[in-house]
Amino acid sequence: QEHNGPTSRPWWTPAAMVLQLLVSSYGSNQLQVTGTRKLVDLFNQKKVTFEQVDGTEHPELRNEMWEKSGKRTYPQIFINGVFFGDFDKVQELLDDETFDEVFKEFMSPEG
Repeated sequence: QEHNGPTSRPWWTPAAMVLQLLVSSYGSNQLQVTGTRKLVDLFNQKKVTFEQVDGTEHPELRNEMWEKSGKRTYPQIFINGVFFGDFDKVQELLDDETFDEVFKEFMSPEG
């Protein structure tokens, strides 16, 4: 299932569990670019359904998300509009082998 970002439905819609990844198409910080690429690749590999929100193209949405997280960095993960964590948080889940358990609601059955 393809998601084209926040225009597919309002980001705050509670109809279903929504996993959003705040990213930036303007890559000036190499660490953030690498973290974003690794997260996107990991989510795709694990068949995790998520929406990418490009903070560069949607600055109002980005500012709301930054306000919720208290961080002005990329990438950031939000579940149902609530800040979950960043790349380091996901790396901890991988290290603890708890990634699949945490994200199982977003994983396709064939994943």
